[in-house]
Parts: sequence; C-alpha cells; structure tokens
Amino acid sequence: MTPALLATRPEGERDPLVARLRALGYRVHAVPTVVTEALPFAPPDLAAFDWVVVTSAAGARALLDAIEPGADVRWAAVGPRTAAELAGRGVVPAAVPEQSRGVRIAEAIAGVEPLAGLRVLLARADAAAGDLPAALHDAGARVEQLAVYHTVVGPEPSRAGVAAALADPGLRAALFASGSAVRGLLRLGGAAARQVPAVTIGPATTDVATAEGLRVVAEAARPGVDGMVEAVRGWDRKI
Repeated sequence: MTPALLATRPEGERDPLVARLRALGYRVHAVPTVVTEALPFAPPDLAAFDWVVVTSAAGARALLDAIEPGADVRWAAVGPRTAAELAGRGVVPAAVPEQSRGVRIAEAIAGVEPLAGLRVLLARADAAAGDLPAALHDAGARVEQLAVYHTVVGPEPSRAGVAAALADPGLRAALFASGSAVRGLLRLGGAAARQVPAVTIGPATTDVATAEGLRVVAEAARPGVDGMVEAVRGWDRKI
C-alpha cells in the first residue's frame, strides 16, 4: 500500500508541501487543523517604529492588506514562509531567524543592531504566546503589540477529513507546522490522533506535540517546505 501522510497546514490542497510530497509518491490527506481569520484593527503609523515583526504569513498578509510597507522601517519575519509572503508584497525582511521559532526573532534583530531603545511593532495572532514580547522587552526594546488575526484551532469543516485520514490503514505520520495545528488535530481526532507519529517543523512545535502525548519521529532541521520534506524522507528511509 502506498504510504499516506496527513498534512495539517492551513493552506490545505494549496499547500506546496502537499504537492511536493505527492510528487515523491506519497498519498497526502490535506486537512487543515488550524485556520486563520483576519481581525479588524486600526492601521498603525509605521513611521513611529524602527522594526515591524511578523510571526506568520497570515500576520504578514493581514497587516499589508491594511497598510503600505513604508520605506524607513525594517521588517523581521519568522521563517521562510513569512519572509516569502513579505517578499511577494515587495518587502525584503532585514532579519529572519534560522530557527522557525518566534522568540528567535529577538536574536535575529540583535544581530543587525542592538535592541535597546528600539521601537518595535509586533503584529500577530490575538492569542499568541508571551515569550517573544518578553524577549524583546528584556533586550530593551519598546514593544507595541497589534492583533491582526485570530487562530481557529480545530475548525469544524475539517472534522470529516481528519476522520478519513485517521481511518486510512496506510497513514504513517501527521505533519505539523505549529503547536496550534497539533491541538487542532487532537480536538478533531481525539484519542486516535495521539496514536499517529508526528513530524514537526521545529523545536517549538515538537515541544507542544510531546507535551500533548504525541510521539515525534522527526523534526525538520530547517524551517519551510524543504526542511519538512527532508524530515519526512529521512525518517521514512529508516522504517
């Protein structure tokens, strides 16, 4: 039986990771276990900031749908997907951490210039973790947080797709690019979801998957589609 994978990223069938894995011969269930919804917000004055930080492609889209990027502010992005979203809007980020982990942005910016006294706009989800703003504050930055989108964990329209994937006897692993996606699968799939091996995009997602009782069999050495494909292929060769 051709091996199957469950891809949980928000793009579903439009996800380039899905296309890459299918081209390699895998059967892929493309079922988003987390989706995002843009929130209304007052457009910020970018001239009041030294840096704009976006922690996801969804955040980059929501912010740039509302404002012009501006010429004098520098941008920082978590990982290649967020950086690519910015680049598609004509913004070249000045800082992109090697690890796809929000808290690493503080280190990436510090590699460009000291954070002390800098004015930072942090645009992200309304229920995001507090580790990144804390890291920026600790380094001396003045941080203003702006909620630009809401994360829906375990969207109901995905329930049937999750059930079909979990019932597939050829299912080998679920692929996760965020802790929210892990929680979304558990919300939709219950106890059966905990039996599926997990492949994660990085340490932060691995931490959540492990804490939720999943067995992480592979972690991408670098963020993005290439890193996830390499993680899947490297693990698959061992079994």
